[in-house]
Amino acid sequence: MKYYPAPPAQGRPKPWGERAVVDIVSESGLIDDILGPHQKDLGIGYNGYRNHCFRMLNIGRFLVPDEPHRDDRFAIMAAFHDLPFFLTGNLDYLGKASDLAKDYLEAMGRPEWEPEMRLMIHNHHKVRPYTGEYAPMVDAMRKADWIDVTFTKIRFGIPRSWIRDLRATFPLNEAYKAVAMPGIARYAVTHLTHPLPMMRW
Repeated sequence: MKYYPAPPAQGRPKPWGERAVVDIVSESGLIDDILGPHQKDLGIGYNGYRNHCFRMLNIGRFLVPDEPHRDDRFAIMAAFHDLPFFLTGNLDYLGKASDLAKDYLEAMGRPEWEPEMRLMIHNHHKVRPYTGEYAPMVDAMRKADWIDVTFTKIRFGIPRSWIRDLRATFPLNEAYKAVAMPGIARYAVTHLTHPLPMMRW
């Protein structure tokens, strides 16, 4: 297992070499519990979406210092954030993803996480930084998704070597590109004067 420097919890940023370390996690029971029942319906997109979820989880862990249930909250958000789109191809999916996450949180006895979860899901395509309630967690997931959307051209200061090892552990699967990119392209071609419905400024 490899270890990498993580951002400091507070105060002036330290040089990378002086920061605490963070590992790349390769297992999450929560992600697999949420995605498992949908594996058949996700079809060729399953492995690609699962890898995307794990990249989201790991980037969130890198950007936000450890706190109670941080990884569980990131894992649940990651699993649900694009799930309705991958299942149906409908790009107007943020509300449905939030509702699915709410039902899951209620079933696991964590309804108090729902407001933060909804904000993470609804703002993960936000272009500008998120500065509202639950900002560290919400903006971390926004950054994580933009890193993937730009194929790591944007890294938000995360070392290139760490991103490279993350993608080696969880490749940007061709099946993910085969599902997500064509769906976005179809919408763009048929809605030339309308922005993508999941985008936020």
